[in-house]
Amino acid sequence: MSYQDDPYTPRTDAGRFGRWLASRRAETWMFFAAGVLLGGLFF
Repeated sequence: MSYQDDPYTPRTDAGRFGRWLASRRAETWMFFAAGVLLGGLFF
């Protein structure tokens, strides 16, 4: 099965994560992203 034959498989996790982000406030996921970024830099 090639990549183009099944377009749903590579997008399953991204779609789920996208819906999770859409259900959150912008401040929430921006704060989370900033925390991950700072955590990666300092730890």
